[in-house]
Amino acid sequence: MGLSGRIVLGKVNTVIEYVWIILASTLFGIQHSGISSLRVKGRIIDRWGKKGYAGIFNFTSILTLLIAVLSMHFGNWLYFITDPTQIQPLLFGSGVLFGIGGIFVAAKSSQVISVSTVADMRTDRKPELITAGIYSRVRHPLYLATILIFGAMALIYPFPEVIVFALSMIAYTMIGAYFEERKLVLQYGDEYNEYKKQAGFILPWL
Repeated sequence: MGLSGRIVLGKVNTVIEYVWIILASTLFGIQHSGISSLRVKGRIIDRWGKKGYAGIFNFTSILTLLIAVLSMHFGNWLYFITDPTQIQPLLFGSGVLFGIGGIFVAAKSSQVISVSTVADMRTDRKPELITAGIYSRVRHPLYLATILIFGAMALIYPFPEVIVFALSMIAYTMIGAYFEERKLVLQYGDEYNEYKKQAGFILPWL
């Protein structure tokens, strides 16, 4: 095979690698949105209870996220220690700030409502709509925290495979927030529509 053939083959392999990363990330998205949908969640809870649902949700989430992470075939997580010359100061510094911001938003969210509380939400009852704390400014702060953390990942590790993974997960996060929004409108109706006028979707209203 000539040089041009090897170049083309290399590009094809690279595209296949990126497609696999996107597909693996999509699998995580399908799992997360599918199991958390009202219909599926209700059936699982009715059959195995809240603890059963939490166990299934956590196991499948960890499994599909692991598949998505491993799809990158990236292992140089400590490059900034082993080879500091690769550091891009502006990107690295911005990534650290994004990561701190994501952790801060997640912590503020957990002060108001825990992930386990969300997981225990039944379909046959109408839990109280949470609008206190950070939820008074942003309707989906946990999704915002997720976007910030994956954004930090892409900035701290500005390598093609990591960037593709991070952008794929950010894209799913936005899609997941959209489906969550639809579910909440069904649950709360006019109460939620009024709440939408007070708090931003992912970012707070200016």
